Amino acid sequence: MPLLETKYGDNIYVFFRVCVGGLFFTLGLQKMFGLWDMPGGAAVFGTLVWFAGIFELMIGSALVSGVLTRPAAFFGVIMMMVAYYKGHVLGFGSWNPAKNMGMAALIFGLAFLIVFVNGAKKFSLEKTVLKKEIF
Repeated sequence: MPLLETKYGDNIYVFFRVCVGGLFFTLGLQKMFGLWDMPGGAAVFGTLVWFAGIFELMIGSALVSGVLTRPAAFFGVIMMMVAYYKGHVLGFGSWNPAKNMGMAALIFGLAFLIVFVNGAKKFSLEKTVLKKEIF
């Protein structure tokens, strides 16, 4: 929409992409190492929470660095849909995100959808090395 476009639009988007990736990366750190009052401590190897932590680390680092951002964001959307349903809807018995504490999963899912549509844009390690986005 031309009315809302500014000369800083790409910079604002890159800031958004890096912040979302950084926040998601910290969730992976929390799960993998039991940091920041993680309930139950560090995730046990091979459990669903452990795999979620590994994926959060990979997706977060991809978004921050700007390498394979679209595939990472695509898997992030899927991961957040599964997390919302399996962890919040089934876990709390309600579809209401205010009641089942699934607001973060929905917001991250929407943020990943925005990143999937827009790609890395500028300040991407992938564009710096390969001169283009692969996906």
